[in-house]
Amino acid sequence: MGSSAVDLSGLGTADRVAELRRRLATMPGGGPPAAARSGAPVTARPEGAALPDPDVTVPGAISVDADAVTSGAASFDARVPGVVVPRSVAPLLPGGVLPAGRVTTVSGSATLRVGLLAAATAAGARCAVVGWPELGVAAVAEQGGRLDCLALVPDPGPDPAAVVSVLLDGLDLVLLGPGVRVVAPSRARVLAGRVRAAGAVLLVGADWPGAELALAGRHCRYGGLGAGVGRLASVSTMVRCSGRAAPPRTAEWVAAG
Repeated sequence: MGSSAVDLSGLGTADRVAELRRRLATMPGGGPPAAARSGAPVTARPEGAALPDPDVTVPGAISVDADAVTSGAASFDARVPGVVVPRSVAPLLPGGVLPAGRVTTVSGSATLRVGLLAAATAAGARCAVVGWPELGVAAVAEQGGRLDCLALVPDPGPDPAAVVSVLLDGLDLVLLGPGVRVVAPSRARVLAGRVRAAGAVLLVGADWPGAELALAGRHCRYGGLGAGVGRLASVSTMVRCSGRAAPPRTAEWVAAG
């Protein structure tokens, strides 16, 4: 099953909410709010555990990238509820995950956003992307993401915050794209409260007020390309994490091209 694109154009506020809730109920594991699951983090596959042979296709099975499935295994802390990230990014974060109940900014490389979505959905987290119509879902799938765990809201309408509030009640992670304008600090505090209550993860742009963690990505190297020839095989991104209670940390993450 592919990703679910939600068309809210022409709907009033009440109808938008009703349509969003109907779509959320059809996603894998749909129904219970995220708060009901916030005490049990999305677990990573233990280091060294067997992975499916990528050359063997099983009817009905979804191909999962090994790096996405084992992401965070080296530093994953089961006491910290949250959403799995790519393995190289995990040591930068509390417990090796995007912590549940927090707002995190993501800036710079779009590859980083795609990688976070891929790792989260590959581990079974239900995610939504709001206000990013240019997102290429094929890139999410190429990095091992599950498109059936991904809902898209390209145009959230005049009140994106209301749409996000509904999504937070039913999903594990919501990512706001460049099409969502920064809200006033008072509105941001209300959304942060919803994030905490739901036990979900909210990823926002760099200028969002009140975020507790910040991730920034910058492309540093491309693999597979020679002197003007070749095929892009990988993209290396320097990822920097900063927060209120810890000094900035940096790691290199390599994603498939």
